[in-house]
Amino acid sequence: MSQVVEEEASSVAGVVANPFGELEAVGAKNHSRVGSVRPSALLYTSGIGATVDMPHIAVMPQGLDAWEIAYSKQGGPQLVLVPRLLAAVRKMLPRVEELRQLPWVPEKAHEGGTPIGIPTRVFPQWLRCTGCDLLAPISESTKFEFVNTSKHRPDKAQFVHKSCKGRPKKGQKQGTLEARPRLAVPARYLIACTDGHLDEFPYVEWVHGADGIPVKCKVAKPEMRMMEWRSNLGPQVKISCVACDASRNIAELTRAGGEEMLPDCRGRHPHLPTYAPADHPCQADVRLMLLGAANQWFPASVSVLVLPARKHITPADIAETVKALPPTTFTKVTTVEKLTSWREFGDSSVTTKFSGVSDEDLWTAIQVARGNAAEIDAPATPSGFDPINLLEPEWDTLVHPEDFEREDRRAGFRVRTVNVATSLQPVLSDVVAVERVKKANAFIGFTRIDALDRVGDAPNRIAPLVQSGNPKWVPATEDRGEGVFLRFDESVIRMWEDDVLDSDVWKAHVAAHERNMGRRQSRTAEKIDPADRMPPPRYWALHTMSHVLIREMAMSSGYGSASLSERLYAWRETDDREAAAGILIATTSPDSEGTLGGLVDLARTERLEGVFRDALLRAERCSSDPICAHRVPSGQEDFLHGAACHFCLFVSETSCEKANRFLDRRFALTLNAGPEYAVEGLFQPTLAKFGGQA
Repeated sequence: MSQVVEEEASSVAGVVANPFGELEAVGAKNHSRVGSVRPSALLYTSGIGATVDMPHIAVMPQGLDAWEIAYSKQGGPQLVLVPRLLAAVRKMLPRVEELRQLPWVPEKAHEGGTPIGIPTRVFPQWLRCTGCDLLAPISESTKFEFVNTSKHRPDKAQFVHKSCKGRPKKGQKQGTLEARPRLAVPARYLIACTDGHLDEFPYVEWVHGADGIPVKCKVAKPEMRMMEWRSNLGPQVKISCVACDASRNIAELTRAGGEEMLPDCRGRHPHLPTYAPADHPCQADVRLMLLGAANQWFPASVSVLVLPARKHITPADIAETVKALPPTTFTKVTTVEKLTSWREFGDSSVTTKFSGVSDEDLWTAIQVARGNAAEIDAPATPSGFDPINLLEPEWDTLVHPEDFEREDRRAGFRVRTVNVATSLQPVLSDVVAVERVKKANAFIGFTRIDALDRVGDAPNRIAPLVQSGNPKWVPATEDRGEGVFLRFDESVIRMWEDDVLDSDVWKAHVAAHERNMGRRQSRTAEKIDPADRMPPPRYWALHTMSHVLIREMAMSSGYGSASLSERLYAWRETDDREAAAGILIATTSPDSEGTLGGLVDLARTERLEGVFRDALLRAERCSSDPICAHRVPSGQEDFLHGAACHFCLFVSETSCEKANRFLDRRFALTLNAGPEYAVEGLFQPTLAKFGGQA
């Protein structure tokens, strides 16, 4: 777990607060620690710029400038040394030099000292008292007090209204009840823009008519109250000023034209913290946003499997590995002779990467990295959006398991081939038990309102992680695990795919995808060709089969279905690459949970045959049939799946690489869904061998 450490409540824009600055005075009361999250959550659900809901407060992980303080307390960062991942990150953030693991220390190490973790800031800072409806920012009000005195219960951290006299009952006046501390919770309204900015809702200005006819108030900073009640007509939240009795209902902003009442964006990034300069104000569209809304934060991350290269190491490979290391790695290596002592006394996690490499070749690579020698010719790296570029090296390794039956300790990778059951042939050509595998993940930023794929993967739409906008490092994690790799016969796949491309059901899916891209693509993004983002029929079929297998394997492997994830290798042949058709179902975790052996055991011939049989027989029927089996987008419908639903195919978001899109049972099995959208399922002949519908 990575700890979450709270920064001071108030801060000056552009000044990075030190969350560890006053811990010595606090002592054992541990005011700073407010909770913990899994390392993977900081990359996918609760990362920099996201609002993290704790039991009683909401906090936002701060930018990388603030993390430097945590690393200094830890004694320096630990690095993730994966050259291929670093190269992928540099396509979006060219100046990145390092991939750093998250700052943390073991639980016992900080019991008597400073806890190390991810610096956070309380956000939003506007709080509402649950006792009297007082609405005020903690940075300006003295009525709220932070309470967090239990050393081992950071979940009890909360703000209280110290002398709250409660909400008056009918016939009583405000402030006549007994004073006592009452819980204060985050006010849930925010404003956001398409450029990734997020700001507090301007309660005072909005109530006093800053967007229209202004109301003059007696007080510069009046006391505000927020009252809400249930309604079938949308949010009924009344914001009122105690000083002048002015009030407005938030419901005004949810009606047609309500967005025009919102103020211009101030260009605020609360995770840094910065505002747009006065001479370059933000011109993006502003939206009303609820705290914790799904479209408030979309992570942008890159993941690769840490697999050894199948080919022999070339000088260009060595040079690329050296470039991926921090520039300080070879500071003391000034001559080729000094490489001997570096190999003996250097960091073993780095030196082992060059075992088997001669001193002369390594010295040449160091000179290239320093710019003192000419670049060594290497294959050109494709640029632009193409996720297949990351998958091709993995495919090349997985389809040659004979090269890696002995564990590659540097990559943490070991595989073995398994005989394919006769009943699964000819569609399934190879089965590989992946006994050891590592996955490396890097966080490169986030977007708001629109996910990155809805804005054409444009780097300029990613919110900055540092105030300069050009980070020199990004957070990364390494997970270990196991899996099963299935390779399918290309001749069978190609013959089936050629028939599907001419079918009516495929044309319906293509049309629905075009409608979906046209309607849901961000208005601020460049035009994207839907054909570039439409996976081929083989992807739909293998993706469907992957989900069927994940659901079945979860009942036999000892892992929960949410712990299993897919990685699909499914693309047609082009002039630049060979065709691929394969599925890797794996489980990875930062701890031992990812290597229990239950999943890789399913690769055994007889067990995999049973899993395939049960999975296909189970997928043949859905409890929502015939509705599910007949489901095909038509007319103005734009959903990106066909015969698929929560009862038969959908899996958790941690398992699916496409958010349960591009699924259709009729591409895997021949469904009895009428002649209009009839298509032969890729795995129907296999199902027939098991006694299923012929």
